[in-house]
Amino acid sequence: MPVEITLDASAMEPPEPFDRATEILRQLAPGHYLRMLHRRVPHPLFDFCREMSLSHCVIGGEASAYEIIIYYPADEPALRQEGVL
Repeated sequence: MPVEITLDASAMEPPEPFDRATEILRQLAPGHYLRMLHRRVPHPLFDFCREMSLSHCVIGGEASAYEIIIYYPADEPALRQEGVL
């Protein structure tokens, strides 16, 4: 079962969401994923993910919020099975 790490960045001001997310992602282990709640799509974070060979998925949330799921590609089947993706 994948392990979720949640970061609610919806009330944070730049660059705090990016800084906190990259800190988490540098320590992310296979079998773990980051669920980031944000009021906008953090495009610069996706470049960082590509550099680390991580995948991401953006889900439109309620009330104009977004959920960004960042994970290791090998974990995608388990994340789909658990209904995360």
